[in-house]
Amino acid sequence: MEKKATLLIALGSNKDAKKNMEKARGLLQHLFKGVVFTSCIWTDPINIESDKFLNCLAYAETTHQVKQLEMALKQIERRCGDGKSLRRTNVIRMDIDILKYNDEVYHEKDWTRPYILKLLGELEAKIESLSNQ
Repeated sequence: MEKKATLLIALGSNKDAKKNMEKARGLLQHLFKGVVFTSCIWTDPINIESDKFLNCLAYAETTHQVKQLEMALKQIERRCGDGKSLRRTNVIRMDIDILKYNDEVYHEKDWTRPYILKLLGELEAKIESLSNQ
């Protein structure tokens, strides 16, 4: 049996955000059995001029390696209509970032953002509730 790794990812969208978030979450449910999502919250854009972003976090266990995950998450972004040409115009249909893989932390600046901290608290409560069932 392969060893499972824990995975924390952040999702964000500023164009057709509700539709794209729903689509990305559905695709992630197919990729990760038992994935846990936070609620979605609207935030102001950071370092770009754009509409507000819809954001959420997800927690999952996986046997995939980081490189495999990065490719799968990029594919989900593309399936939501995201691409480099749109990003050059500050349109982000779906952005999915790995924040943590086991003990390896990514995107360190994101960890200080208030919405990430708020959603982390919500996610921890959900995971604890599930483990107590």
